[in-house]
Amino acid sequence: MADTEAAAIVVDWGAKNFRAWLVNLDTGEVQGEIPEGRGMRDLARQELPGYCRAVLSRWRDNPRRAVRPPVYMAGMVGSQIGWLEAPQPALPQGPDDLATCVVEVPNMPDAFIIPGVRVEEDDGRIDVMRGEEVQIFGALSLTDHSDAILCLPGNHSKWAEAKDGCLIRFTTNMTGEIYNTLLDHTILGKPADRKAPWNDAAFEQGLEQSTHDGGLLDHVFTARSRYLYGGLKPEHIAPFLSGLLIGHEVRAMDDHYHSGGREVLLVCSEVLRGPYQRALTYCGHATRYVDGRAATVAGVAAIIRRHRQSLPPAEG
Repeated sequence: MADTEAAAIVVDWGAKNFRAWLVNLDTGEVQGEIPEGRGMRDLARQELPGYCRAVLSRWRDNPRRAVRPPVYMAGMVGSQIGWLEAPQPALPQGPDDLATCVVEVPNMPDAFIIPGVRVEEDDGRIDVMRGEEVQIFGALSLTDHSDAILCLPGNHSKWAEAKDGCLIRFTTNMTGEIYNTLLDHTILGKPADRKAPWNDAAFEQGLEQSTHDGGLLDHVFTARSRYLYGGLKPEHIAPFLSGLLIGHEVRAMDDHYHSGGREVLLVCSEVLRGPYQRALTYCGHATRYVDGRAATVAGVAAIIRRHRQSLPPAEG
């Protein structure tokens, strides 16, 4: 018996990872998942269409389906290093706005890329995102919020503000990338034992260090001086630096968003939930956790529904 429900394929395709879900647009139910695949760093641009077709063929070429499900992709797939560069319209933007900017890709029928967004402020600051915007709209939908402050941890952590269901501003913090760089390429990381179990006490030492006078660059070096003379063990260097960097991130964003004491929607994986929730609580925030996977699926599905309504009726 053929599947006839309004199905679509949601793809989150970044530099490092490929993830996809088969979603029933009527109910929001996830009917299938491809949890991991090759990111764009592992593929040449000309390989992207063939790779995508092959990976999604289990759903697209299934003879049990009366209709081939469309594909909607978000993330770095729409960047300069991706399949096709999609626009990044300036804020404010909502799901309806992004649905009008969806770009059809060549070499694959009924397949589209969802645009990213950018912010341009009066002081000349410019910031960009690809992929997190759909998570933001998904998190708002899943929590029934129209106004919110959101934190989306990652290699490049994003903080954002939504009002009346629209994304009005955001800020990028290179917290994760700096953390890995410090451990992999500086004197701070040479004695670090990164395979040791996580240590909450060392993480909180880093959080506490972030409250002291002096700047981030001064504080970062204390990982070295504490190791030499302050009893910081090799297995504690990584969680100490994590707490220090995340503490600085949260405090800087409190100042930028005037968010002290407000609830923050924390949108991420379970792996990042623990340290960020601990840091936000330490800095006086209530938090509400939203699974990053669920937010991606919900956000892309909302844009798909809007975009499909705008398409001309299928011939025949």
